[in-house]
Amino acid sequence: MWRGTTPTYNFTLPEGVRLEDFSTVYLTFAQNGHNVLEKTKDELESTDDGFRLLFSQADTLCFTPGPVKIQLRARMPDGTAVASNVISTTAQEVLKDGEI
Repeated sequence: MWRGTTPTYNFTLPEGVRLEDFSTVYLTFAQNGHNVLEKTKDELESTDDGFRLLFSQADTLCFTPGPVKIQLRARMPDGTAVASNVISTTAQEVLKDGEI
């Protein structure tokens, strides 16, 4: 991910699981052991095999250049709570900082 850009990230859920199956969803992005950005179910767009997240420039500017960890935590209507594996990406440096 390049800081200050507006990428779309696509996430795949296990077969038979849809975003709509969850009552609560938190998609958390962390760097250096601190949560930097968190998105909720209302900010995610359902797809056939999972969901997608459209970042704003302000979203990607929250990160400093370097590794980023991502994890989904969610709760089903029956109270069952789940967590995804932690996945990683990298926030890339840009020379012209800020929103354009």
